[in-house]
Amino acid sequence: MDYLLDAYLYPYLPVELDAETKKDINQRAVRLVQIADWFCKYQSPLNIWKNHPSFLAGEILFFILCALTFCHAWRHGGRYLYVWIGIAIHALNVENLCYWIPDMDNFWQAQGILTFFGARAPLYILLGIYHMFDYTAYVMIQRLRLPWWAEGPAVGLCAVMLDFPYDIMGIKEVWWTWHDTDPNIFDRFYWVPWNSFYFHASFACSFVWILNLSRKYIVEEVYDWKKFPREFLCAFLAGTGAFWLGTIQFALFYHPAHDFFKVHSEITSILFLSLYAVIVWSADRQSGKPGPARAGNRWWFDELSCAVALEYLFFMILVVIGQPSQIVAEGLHQAVGPCNYTQKVQTPTGLVLQKKMFLCADNYDEGYFDFKCLPGGKLRMPEDGSPLDWYAICGTEYENRAEYIVIVWGACILFGYIFYNLAAWSGETPVIPAKVYRAKAASPAKPARNPLFPAEPEKIHESPKSPKSTPKKRAGKSPARKSTAATPTSISSPKQLRSRNKKTD
Repeated sequence: MDYLLDAYLYPYLPVELDAETKKDINQRAVRLVQIADWFCKYQSPLNIWKNHPSFLAGEILFFILCALTFCHAWRHGGRYLYVWIGIAIHALNVENLCYWIPDMDNFWQAQGILTFFGARAPLYILLGIYHMFDYTAYVMIQRLRLPWWAEGPAVGLCAVMLDFPYDIMGIKEVWWTWHDTDPNIFDRFYWVPWNSFYFHASFACSFVWILNLSRKYIVEEVYDWKKFPREFLCAFLAGTGAFWLGTIQFALFYHPAHDFFKVHSEITSILFLSLYAVIVWSADRQSGKPGPARAGNRWWFDELSCAVALEYLFFMILVVIGQPSQIVAEGLHQAVGPCNYTQKVQTPTGLVLQKKMFLCADNYDEGYFDFKCLPGGKLRMPEDGSPLDWYAICGTEYENRAEYIVIVWGACILFGYIFYNLAAWSGETPVIPAKVYRAKAASPAKPARNPLFPAEPEKIHESPKSPKSTPKKRAGKSPARKSTAATPTSISSPKQLRSRNKKTD
């Protein structure tokens, strides 16, 4: 930095700076670069393609899926666009809180093209994953016309169905790594913590519940674009409050059962998702006669249906052709250090659990990565013995690829059929009534009245003539005709008036 400033800045200043001033400027410049590097770190796509090709393909895929969700929100406009914005706020809030709260700091993402917040959040997480899962689920469930209390659980279940193949294939392809000994994610399913499914369901449900509740009391049923601060406030409350309401859902069921009674996370997650399913099923059964929710949708293959199809097809292909054993993922991971250091994990129920502070390179249980691709087949630690958190890991081969194919293909086909029914055999996407403002048309100027030719010609009447006396009868002559009173002449147009005046003259 000193060289750059000395070569390209100081010689072109109109004044000469002393050594102390230059030193202060250099320090501030270094600090500014550090902040910028913490906020956003760039990596060449060519480098990612060389070492981690499936991750680059996944990033591009979710950028496309996010764009499709935005196109849908933009096309429908109104409150759908605010839902999309609220989910972006939700993504920023959840990801940053998970990094900053030590008790929840238990995963590390692979380095993408752009990675934010201290190399912790790739762009496809902030603009990709949450929108694909939560926005797609929200719109699909809107077509069922469920009551408000069932919309949240239904969206949560749909989010889990979209997350399922992503979780299984993402961890196998080393798109992220988990903390090795964190008690909240210790119970795994194909190296996926059971609580990951619990997390997606509860947080998506919480987002919808808060959104519906805030709209009930803050905005009117009819959308009014002039009241956009209120609409944004509803989206902001849902985006920032979903994390805390989701945490409450963990505290009410998972933590008491798991922390106090040592119930396996598989049991708590399955029961929790089953409870959601029962709520949705009950609401659907109480919907009464078939209505808009079962009217069908002729044009069902829209942006969101296309997004669902693309995601499932991608993972169905990846599980067949992917080569995780050739992956080298260099980046930020759980710090490697002394094996005997522990730290406390505070749970919402008040119980304090324990986990190892560092990854023990010689004794860990994360079967989806190892260090065999590194020189010597092991990790080289700093000479001063300090912990190492930026290093390369190597993917591992499938123990049974056929089993992965069965579970990924089976889930994608089953869940894809469910989404097909939601899209094609439910109702259309609800149209939110909106207030329409029309500009007042200027009143046309009244035409000047022509005194000679009024708009409605006046009727001119002649005064009736007095009747003539009847003549006396004379012998030998026929009696004279009786004279009748003159019939009043009416003139109904200017032309008749001119004709009458000529005859008079």
